Amino acid sequence: MSWSSRHLLVPLSAVLLVLSACGGDDDKNPVCGNGIIESGEACDDGNRVEGDRCNNSCQVTTPTTDAGTNTDAGTETDAGTETDAGTETDAGTTTDAGTETDAGTTTDAGTETDAGTTTDAGTETDAGTTTDAGTETDAGTVTDGGSGPVDAGTDAGTETDAGTIDAGTDAGTETDAGTIDAGTDAGTETDGGATDGGPAPDAGTGTDAGTGTDAGTTATLSALEPAAVFARSGTTGETIPEPLAVSLSAEATTDVVVQVSSSSPSIVIANNGQVTVPAGSRSAAIIVTANDAAGSAKATLTATLGGDSRTATVRVLGATEAASLAFLSPETVSLAAGQTANVTVTLDIPAAAATSVALSTTGNVGSVPATVTVPANELSAKFVFTAGAAGSTGTIVATLNGQSVSAQAQVTAAPTTNHVVISELAGAGPGGAGDEFVELYNPTNAEVNIGGWKLQYKSATGNAYTGSFTLPTTARIAAHGFFLLTNRDYVGTVTTDSSWGTTFSMGAAVGHVRIGPAAMGTTPGDTNAVDTVGFGATADSAEGKSPVTGTIATNGSIERKANAGSSAATMEGGSDAAKGNSYDTNVNSADFILRTTRNPQNKASGTETP
Repeated sequence: MSWSSRHLLVPLSAVLLVLSACGGDDDKNPVCGNGIIESGEACDDGNRVEGDRCNNSCQVTTPTTDAGTNTDAGTETDAGTETDAGTETDAGTTTDAGTETDAGTTTDAGTETDAGTTTDAGTETDAGTTTDAGTETDAGTVTDGGSGPVDAGTDAGTETDAGTIDAGTDAGTETDAGTIDAGTDAGTETDGGATDGGPAPDAGTGTDAGTGTDAGTTATLSALEPAAVFARSGTTGETIPEPLAVSLSAEATTDVVVQVSSSSPSIVIANNGQVTVPAGSRSAAIIVTANDAAGSAKATLTATLGGDSRTATVRVLGATEAASLAFLSPETVSLAAGQTANVTVTLDIPAAAATSVALSTTGNVGSVPATVTVPANELSAKFVFTAGAAGSTGTIVATLNGQSVSAQAQVTAAPTTNHVVISELAGAGPGGAGDEFVELYNPTNAEVNIGGWKLQYKSATGNAYTGSFTLPTTARIAAHGFFLLTNRDYVGTVTTDSSWGTTFSMGAAVGHVRIGPAAMGTTPGDTNAVDTVGFGATADSAEGKSPVTGTIATNGSIERKANAGSSAATMEGGSDAAKGNSYDTNVNSADFILRTTRNPQNKASGTETP
């Protein structure tokens, strides 16, 4: 048992003895005497002696002053140390509430417990420790000191001050779990160590239990961004074109100081490199002074907080250093006629003043404004390009001080079809009757979700579509892209995207194939069908009642045209071979040509723009 704990036992046991003598909380059988307490008494009362602090109803009375002096046995440190402020003779009783020598007078007016009165001039119970540092009225609250051995000064804590030694003013909250609160507890990063000697009041929350952070912040340094910026020589302020700033992982609960250093005297950080992130914020801009004559033109700045550090570079620009063109973005623009797109012109360094850049186009590809202005201290500016005539190609050109940069531009034909189509098919092949495939093409400018769609087959004169295969829910077809569906016995070298297995087998020379969403039924005239192809002279449900006719070669197929002028020659290795398959008049015989060599394409085959 520690020294502090042993000294606590004496006053606590004395209080319990007084309470038991007076009945404590049990009022059934009050002792009113003589159950014997006697000698200075503090209750019973068998001897009916006046001034013994126990009246004839066995109630403890409270004297005007403490039984020591007018003030409680001393000042900041109670005299109840090894040598009490009393005299050589302790007139106390069995248990002296002091230490080796009580702080009473020649004759200790205390009872078995020399506790001043039953209730010290402080509050209901003076639960102080060996040394009561209170004044005439102990400044503690209902319970003064909790488990702390010394309350030295004014204990301004709340109901429980759990500090071991509270030396000064503890402005903490309900529980201050520090071991020694020396001075005023200001809640350092960890309030709960052996000594909390921080400044300022304890700004802890409801429980100041020495957790990871007491009133400070757990935020760490998360960034120093942007990674590369500029500062113009002879100026003091934020960097350009964006402010370089330190960022924390969370909002600071108190001001947080980040130390920032520079690798070159050409960049000097304000406030000796101390950048303060204010309470309630997550970031703060860095103020720099630039001097291109002081050192290297490029400085590396390092921000440090605790064990975290981040770096960024600052290039020092001459006071009037001129900018040049760097590039246009995007590098390639592809639009349909009349469509517009934003294009950005970028300089190599921020402009010293507002800078006008000349714009133009070539090849009648479209139009742009005559100029675009890059503001002072900025790197770039945007302008609008409007696509010209369909099928045209050319460039977008930016010019500054005789220097030019350009981007490629292409104007595509607007799609003639706004839905997924069957672009090529074969009902047999060199691998036999089961060497079948159906190719889909998306002529639109956006990806289409075909997950859950159905691919169906009907014979030449059948009353219903008897073969139906549901595509995987993950199936997608890219804008201007392809999707390949095959029979189990397909032997082509182009990999299938999804196989219908043996769900159906097509006729080699005649039949119908269609594609549509999950709602599509089996009747030939179902309006949910997105695209239908009838091939062979006897096919009775072809679009336009006009099937694709002619003999399909063993290694051949039928393919949808790219445009109205397409032919077998232009589609098979000619000028239209890579222009997709978007021609759809809803008359099968007008929309398809016969190929002598099949050419199935899948998702990996890339895209073809009409």
